[in-house]
Amino acid sequence: MKKIIVLVASLVVLYSVYHDLTVGVLPAISANSTVQQSSSLPVTEKNNLFTEKIKPGDTVLSILEARQQGALPVAIEQVVKDFERLNNGVKPEQIQIGASYNFPIYLAETD
Repeated sequence: MKKIIVLVASLVVLYSVYHDLTVGVLPAISANSTVQQSSSLPVTEKNNLFTEKIKPGDTVLSILEARQQGALPVAIEQVVKDFERLNNGVKPEQIQIGASYNFPIYLAETD
């Protein structure tokens, strides 16, 4: 009986790891949510974006933080919205190694 329980528990753990690596655990943004495209966005088209080819281990946040050389001056939710807007709805968790994507450049706020 113990062997069956250990086998089932092992299968659950393996499936959880597989699901985490393939799908991810970040909550998906609803397709019905509207992406703001007003002038209040901190990103202006064409002038404040760069294109980067994805390498193994890259994430949207790691690329942006490396470019910014530190913490980003905007919320993660804003980064997700801007990335999706610049890449025709591609979600950050769906980026592919070897593909090139547009990334927003955030300017530090000066008060």
